[in-house]
Amino acid sequence: MSLPFDVHRLLPAFLSAAQSQNFSAAARQLGVTPAAVSKNIRALESKLALRLFQRNTHSVTLTAEGQALLAQVAPLWQALAGTLESAGAERQPAGTVRASILPGFGRRMLMPRVPEFLQRYPQIELDLSLDARIVNLVGEGFDVAIGNRIGEDSRLVARPLYAMQSGLVAAPGYLAQYGTPRTPADLARHHCLLHRNPANGRRIKWPLRLPDGASMPELRGPLVASRPEMLLDAALAGLGIAYIADWHSAPYLAEGALQPVLADYWPSPTPLWLYYASSNLPPRVRVWVDFLLEQFSPHPAQ
Repeated sequence: MSLPFDVHRLLPAFLSAAQSQNFSAAARQLGVTPAAVSKNIRALESKLALRLFQRNTHSVTLTAEGQALLAQVAPLWQALAGTLESAGAERQPAGTVRASILPGFGRRMLMPRVPEFLQRYPQIELDLSLDARIVNLVGEGFDVAIGNRIGEDSRLVARPLYAMQSGLVAAPGYLAQYGTPRTPADLARHHCLLHRNPANGRRIKWPLRLPDGASMPELRGPLVASRPEMLLDAALAGLGIAYIADWHSAPYLAEGALQPVLADYWPSPTPLWLYYASSNLPPRVRVWVDFLLEQFSPHPAQ
């Protein structure tokens, strides 16, 4: 089939919308308006004499013809982009890298390492979103994401990055005053500092490994907070026992300002993953991915 000569300028809108299934997300990724994306796709449909999307009030989905075009064009477009970027590989990688990062990991573990990366690659700008939520990496225009949950997408590459160990901690002064729990059942008599999920408003249960037949007691305490940093501050102040990730507690455990509580019942470490959309990454994203793997992977369980 002979294509109109200007089809190439319409393809980015089609590819982005096809991958995200959303014109607004495609517009954010391309830095244009949703109206511009819709206009370009209509123009492409007209030039090809094909209907590429089914549209309704809330979403868009590819037609069979759209799926066939995507399967044919996406690999070629990606190869072209890689070729063009490789042509300039002798230059320093440049551009913006958008990343969605679990907030605690981002603040405590990643930020101390960011200056080294930016010193290596001064022409790269990092656009970091600290998101305690499930993200749609492709649909929201992120280059990479770091977390333990992400929207289901079989196209994503996932690399293990860090083993997050969460557990119970308390200040020595609190334990001296109220005693140290010996079993999870003892927590019913203690001041528990509880975490509320900001997304749904529910209190997060402590996922301790219980003996056969045992159950967690009802937990009560003087403080419920939606941010783990507040629970850390409350534990340091001697207000009770908190369940927090190792990146918050490790420095204070090392210096004795906090002590582990019921460590034999802590859950197994939770893997954090580094996600990205393709193994064929542009140089600006590739150096960021390589840097993260160099810094954190493999990370032994605590």
